[in-house]
Amino acid sequence: MRASLLVVQVTEIQDTRDRIEAGIRELEGRLPKPALWTKRLVGVAVGGGISGTMFWFGVRRIKNRRAAKKQPQMQAVVQLLPEGVGQRMSEAFENGEARTWALGIGAGWLVLRLVELRQLRRMNRALLASR
Repeated sequence: MRASLLVVQVTEIQDTRDRIEAGIRELEGRLPKPALWTKRLVGVAVGGGISGTMFWFGVRRIKNRRAAKKQPQMQAVVQLLPEGVGQRMSEAFENGEARTWALGIGAGWLVLRLVELRQLRRMNRALLASR
């Protein structure tokens, strides 16, 4: 039952397609020759315009890629220290005075840590006294 229904639908579709194609051929036969040539020329112009545009987009893309490869890669330099400090530190490393610098930085950190601990103790005592 289903197979026969499917065959009937397929034949109806083929008949409809054949009628449409016959109608199109008849309309093309009725068109005057200049109209046919105009239709073809418009098709060629539109197709050529689209393909030419796509070609130039591709050329531009390839050109931009090559230009990007040729450009040297710039690396950002961020200066965190004031101007003279970096030079003085490099001189200290060359002269062997880096140990003095390291001790000075370590001592500064230790002093800041001790001040922070002292402040925390005072705050804890103040909180306990307020209860």
